[in-house]
Amino acid sequence: MPDPLAHYLTSYLVARAVSKPRCVALVALIALLPDIDALLRVHRWVPHSIPLTLLVTTPILTLVYYRFRKYLRFAAIALLIYVLHIALDLFTVLTPALWSLHSSIWIRIELTGALTTSGVRIAPGVEVVTRPADFTQRDVVEGLLVTETGLALGVVAAILTALDAIRSRAKQQIPTGCG
Repeated sequence: MPDPLAHYLTSYLVARAVSKPRCVALVALIALLPDIDALLRVHRWVPHSIPLTLLVTTPILTLVYYRFRKYLRFAAIALLIYVLHIALDLFTVLTPALWSLHSSIWIRIELTGALTTSGVRIAPGVEVVTRPADFTQRDVVEGLLVTETGLALGVVAAILTALDAIRSRAKQQIPTGCG
């Protein structure tokens, strides 16, 4: 699974494209919610199910639509970010993304290449692994907290945030019509 930092920063990068800057850091925290099940020592459990997520959020989105419409954009972004977490997990570990409709799923994708004296060779590979979902409580639930993926995303997020700040400052200093 992507580490918590990678989940957060991926959602941060998505949120910054569609949210107000002052809300982005907070909205991106929603990406960590599916892993709340680890506190119960049953990691990748019900919070990792898209059908159950939609079952829970549909009435909430309906309520927001009819009673609190000004928050509809926030609610939609929150749902997108939550489901993004589950989608990212699908590509790294068995995930009950379609539970209770289907077993746990892992989509393994690889593209290997070789440059040889006789030319270039590219070999794509896709494998969908399924196993029954296992919601057994564990004595220990462990996982990576930070990986090179999370750190690389951190560098990208920091660069983009710095560029935004530079662009914002430059707009304040450049006369109208220059850029």
